[in-house]
Amino acid sequence: MRRYIIVIGLVLCCFASLGQKQKKGIDFRLWEDSLINLRDQVMNGASETERLSRNEDFMYLMENVLQMDGSFKFQWDSVKNFSVVTSPDKLFKIFTWYIIKDDYSYENFGFLQVYNASRKHYDVIPLYDKRYSIDYPKTYVGTHNRWYGAVYYKVIPVESGEKTYYTLLGWNGNDLFTNEKIIEVLHFKNDMTPVFGANIFKKYTEKCSRVIISYSKDATMSLNYEYQSYNVGSGKKDPRTKQVVYDKVYAKMIVFDELIPLDDNMPNLPSFMVPESSLNQGFVQDKGKWLFVKSVNRRNPDKDKPNYQPKTRQIYVPNH
Repeated sequence: MRRYIIVIGLVLCCFASLGQKQKKGIDFRLWEDSLINLRDQVMNGASETERLSRNEDFMYLMENVLQMDGSFKFQWDSVKNFSVVTSPDKLFKIFTWYIIKDDYSYENFGFLQVYNASRKHYDVIPLYDKRYSIDYPKTYVGTHNRWYGAVYYKVIPVESGEKTYYTLLGWNGNDLFTNEKIIEVLHFKNDMTPVFGANIFKKYTEKCSRVIISYSKDATMSLNYEYQSYNVGSGKKDPRTKQVVYDKVYAKMIVFDELIPLDDNMPNLPSFMVPESSLNQGFVQDKGKWLFVKSVNRRNPDKDKPNYQPKTRQIYVPNH
């Protein structure tokens, strides 16, 4: 009943504004403002009970908004306190956010809005964080009913034959001691049921259907999709040094920091692991899969290399 009253109240406010502005159709900017304000209430709740209660109100309102005609076309470009990511082919949008619990663990929530061609309709699918109920999360493949929660910020399609795998880059606040960066894979069955996880990672350090990188809460880790380079053996040797000659290959790739212990005497536990920004690893697309690259030659992708001008060599000549 409470959520019904909240939605009705917001509807009346929106209709009042629409009447004043004499606009045609639904003004989703007003709904966006209402969701942003309600999300602020979730984040600023004094207790876990209050935050969870407000979050239910937020989910109830968002689900109703996403089921409105024309909602998929709305850009959601003013949102700061929850994430909205659209697939490049406009097949789906994925909305994700989190709440912080009293024990400082994070719980993630979301909605998947996906076009169902057979029904000529956008399905709205709620996502609830079930990562603690998954026995082997790195290899698990399943539907949205057991979602490994994260807040996503990038979607990268990978074509494999007639199937498209959507690679999602995300972040999970996890717990008091660790954060996580996630490389998730989303694909769809014929009936458009979403499936999370896929065996498309080649030559990685471990077999996985998603990549989960855990690191110290005090650190900041980079996980991006960038144009970078890596070295590949040419099959030739330098005749003078007898060393293998490597070719530099440039490609758009997933790049992330390599983790090292805070101190050589510390154990290799996630809470003691921190990113080393000078050491980078990544994945490059290879025949519909992600091929692991152990060493990436990373530079700032937004910064051009300096245009050095050659100078005449000056030879020191001592005065006699």
